[in-house]
Amino acid sequence: MRLLFSLAILLFAGLASSASAQNLTGVFGPVVDADDHALEYRVGAILAAGDDEAEWGQRLHYERALSGSFRLRGIIATRETPSREIDYDYARIEAVWQITPDERAYQTGMRFEARTRGDGRPEEIRANWLNQWALPDDWRIRAHLMNTLQVAQRTNDELQFQGRFELSRNLPDRGVRLGLHSYVDFGDTGKLRAFKGSEAEIGPFVEFGVGEDVTVYLGTLHGLTGSSDDNQLRLFVERSF
Repeated sequence: MRLLFSLAILLFAGLASSASAQNLTGVFGPVVDADDHALEYRVGAILAAGDDEAEWGQRLHYERALSGSFRLRGIIATRETPSREIDYDYARIEAVWQITPDERAYQTGMRFEARTRGDGRPEEIRANWLNQWALPDDWRIRAHLMNTLQVAQRTNDELQFQGRFELSRNLPDRGVRLGLHSYVDFGDTGKLRAFKGSEAEIGPFVEFGVGEDVTVYLGTLHGLTGSSDDNQLRLFVERSF
């Protein structure tokens, strides 16, 4: 019953949500391993209706832990534009701080980000509050509350709020994790949104290991409102060192 209730909350959040085109974000956890050292490649496509071609986006990550509580990550992303199949989108640096001790079922932490973008688009800073609950039978819930402030080439002077949610279960005998993701845009301090005018994306995913050092994520996202991007395919491949 508790898991069904959590799933209902996740779905409700997705109905009030928004996510951007070529969504290559994930619902990351607050836990930092002192040995974290990895390179990750992500690619996603929005499958357009009719005869239109798919719209592609790509990201490359490099991350490394400084301790059992702090981790740094650098990201560079590309997007498809009307004039170029591969165009610079943004670069970002992130710092994760795990607050709670490793042994707790509930974990919380913070992630701080700074992003610069091309084509004169706004540069941003962001603070993310990360939460994770380990439940019986290898179930897991993650929930983020995120806020973003534009700091250069501003198009919005307000503080913008977003959220991300995950419900998943690890199947250790099969070596896979199955779950559901939802991505949320609550609007800004000038106009917090509920349902009207919002977008919504939600979808399933599967995550599994290939050998000892490679993790593969496959998932889809589907729009739940008319203004949402629909039918997105996503592939993430991470190599640990």
